[in-house]
Amino acid sequence: MENVLIERMTYGIDSLGHTEDGKVVFIPYGAPGDRLNIKITEDKTDYRRGEIESIVEESGKRRKSPCPNFPECGGCHWLHILPETQRHEKEEALRFILKPLQPEHVYPMEPLPMTGYRNKMELKVAINGDQVILGNYKYRSHDVVSMKGCIVQCRPNLEVYDRLEEHLNRPENRELAENINTVIIRTLPPQQHCAFHLKGSPSQRTLESMQSFFDQTDSLSRLEAHSEMGNHLTLVREKEPFSFMGRNWRISPNSFFQNNLEGAEAILHTLLSIYQASQHKGKFIDLYCGCGTQTFLLENLFEEVHGVECNISSYQDALAYQKTRPSSKSRFLCRKAETIFNTPLTKGVIAALHMNPPRTGISHRVLRGLSGIKPRLITYLSCNPMTFRRDAKAIKQMGYKLDSVYSFDLFPGTFHMETLSVFIRGQ
Repeated sequence: MENVLIERMTYGIDSLGHTEDGKVVFIPYGAPGDRLNIKITEDKTDYRRGEIESIVEESGKRRKSPCPNFPECGGCHWLHILPETQRHEKEEALRFILKPLQPEHVYPMEPLPMTGYRNKMELKVAINGDQVILGNYKYRSHDVVSMKGCIVQCRPNLEVYDRLEEHLNRPENRELAENINTVIIRTLPPQQHCAFHLKGSPSQRTLESMQSFFDQTDSLSRLEAHSEMGNHLTLVREKEPFSFMGRNWRISPNSFFQNNLEGAEAILHTLLSIYQASQHKGKFIDLYCGCGTQTFLLENLFEEVHGVECNISSYQDALAYQKTRPSSKSRFLCRKAETIFNTPLTKGVIAALHMNPPRTGISHRVLRGLSGIKPRLITYLSCNPMTFRRDAKAIKQMGYKLDSVYSFDLFPGTFHMETLSVFIRGQ
């Protein structure tokens, strides 16, 4: 057993300290300032991993978790740490990650509500004797832990969760429970979608069970059931459209949208302020544009606007919204970002380009394409500072300066963060 002082949090679930011989040790669920007795679970050449045996001296930055499921539920990582300390540790981790990039400005992290912020819930299913359990995988395991009483999910999601748990625990619905891989619930008020992803084709009894759940859950506007064999069921109830930033949008169950609505609004207002600060002549290209939310919000600032999205559902949602706005001049392509370079789309003056890639970041092919078109301004929205750092290094080598980095505490209680960065091409 080792006695360790926790120095800081890492970009991840772990806290960081040093063992008596000076070697770095990573420990989950520590808090800065804790004095811990730990058990070493892994000993590598240049680091160790450990687990908490006991807290010898509790840090003033530690708190009792407000969630009954923490830390067993793997959905949140830092609920044992005070909110202001969480943000401070994220800011410090971000500064450390960004230091080699020498950004001109790194703005303080924008705080957002700590509870009820998630509009999307993805549920795993386990069966333990007569009990059906809905929830998340426990940290580093495939044991399913209940999400009842979750503090980060929005109330409408939790209400459907309670109804679904009750439904699946009825003996007559056991066949449905046994056929479920995951269930996804998303609330974009007043729209609420529920998608069952099944292990195999459903029987008539299973279809009737899902129909019964939909009939009894008035808040649902849509229920779908899928397996590798295809779509098996689609049920729809008429609801008013989803309203966001003063506009009505269509966001389908398989389309991407930020899980934190207040956070998404903060990001988009920042993005608007960046582009409104100067005049733009030429094209605007929005790579990985999703449902086109930012494309439409920015389109009047440019002479020509193009949104590129490979997800067919998001692409169709963008076209559906555009039909409600006859004056829109945006043009959308359903294709991979890699395929747009050396096409007519990238000819002429590219005034600006915005990117919101997945956590894996952008590919080498996209980077090569960017080096050929060199827009004056690039904005990059990232949910992974590590892949962003890799990509930013390549963008800087093309002759860009990393001017500004904005960060948003989009996922309180976890180590995750969202960053919006601005690159300006050198003269």
